[in-house]
Amino acid sequence: PRLGLLLGLCAMATAAVLTGGIGPWLPFQMLGLGWIGGGAGLVGRVTTRLPARAEVVILAVFGWGCGFAYGALLNLWFWPYVRGGGPTAWSPELSLAETLEHYRSFYALTSFGWDAAGALANAVLILLTGRAVLGALRRVGGRLDPVVEFDVPSERRGADGRQPPVPSATAGRSSSAMRLSMPLTNLPESSVE
Repeated sequence: PRLGLLLGLCAMATAAVLTGGIGPWLPFQMLGLGWIGGGAGLVGRVTTRLPARAEVVILAVFGWGCGFAYGALLNLWFWPYVRGGGPTAWSPELSLAETLEHYRSFYALTSFGWDAAGALANAVLILLTGRAVLGALRRVGGRLDPVVEFDVPSERRGADGRQPPVPSATAGRSSSAMRLSMPLTNLPESSVE
């Protein structure tokens, strides 16, 4: 989920800088895409044990639903500021039920059609490219997961010269992961043993 969240946030921020699409909507776009990436990571944790085809189909259904959820979230950045009254306008005097009904009408009139096309495109693209993209993300994800290892100075090693056991953060990680080595020089004797 963390890789998906970060990938979504960074992808939207980078795209906004490259295309000049920076505006008051950008934080909503970044959060929306980040949440979708994080959600895909959570779905992936559940589906990773399934056959590859089933995993891709489940992610395609998730992508289809996210097409609508993303559009509904992005409409919230400007809906309260739309002028005028009527059945699609927001007002602080509305009850929760009335607010939801007004927003449903607003969403249906403004972006439901666009979001339906986006949701369909999401599902089709995930079905066509899902296996290859999942394989690439899994390879990269293992390399981006930092591993911290602690080195004990030689004067603090045991009588036999071996390093005392230190809890390892490398269990279950690939050997190609980025490794950070930190010497334990300023710790009291009791914390190393």
